[in-house]
Formats: sequence, structure tokens, C-alpha cells
Amino acid sequence: VRSSEQTFDMTSAKFRHDKIREAAYGRIDANERVRYHHDIGMALYSNIPGFDADANVMLFTTVGQLNRGISLILEYPSEMRISIAEMNCKAGMKAIECSLFGAAYK
Repeated sequence: VRSSEQTFDMTSAKFRHDKIREAAYGRIDANERVRYHHDIGMALYSNIPGFDADANVMLFTTVGQLNRGISLILEYPSEMRISIAEMNCKAGMKAIECSLFGAAYK
């Protein structure tokens, strides 16, 4: 918050340059990064009812974050790991659907 009239929304915060983002990311301990990715992935995962994400971007983002925190997910009960594996499979199938392999092959 800059003043009583201006507010800052952290959900839309972006770095001005990729190098700044990379430098900030590089300062985070590797174990902490895994935890952050895990926490972000789980928060996204909990907002996808039945994994039926309308937007492919949300599905890919969720799977990407969960995969970066995979070492923590390996400790989960098998039902949860299977659920995340199914989400990975769905993301893979969506990626294939979105690609133009067929057109490129012809």
C-alpha cells in the first residue's frame, strides 16, 4: 500500500525483467524452492474440481508446480499420488492435442 488511495495487488505483481526474476529466484534456497513450488501447486490443485480445468493454462501451471515439488508429493498417500499422476497424464494428452504433430507429419 503506497497511500490510503492506492493499493498494491500481489496477485498481479511482475518483475520488470526476467533477469531480475531469475536473480530473486536464485537467492532462494533449493529446498525452500521445492516447498514453494509444492505449496503453489497444491493451492492450484485444490481449486480444480475433479481436475476438470476449463483453461489448459491452469492445468499446465498446476502440473508444472506440483512436479517441481515432487519430492514432497512422494510422501503423500497413494490415492493423492495417483490423482496427481492422472492430472499429469491429462496435461500430457492436452499437450498432444494442442500440438500439430499430425499436420507436420503430412
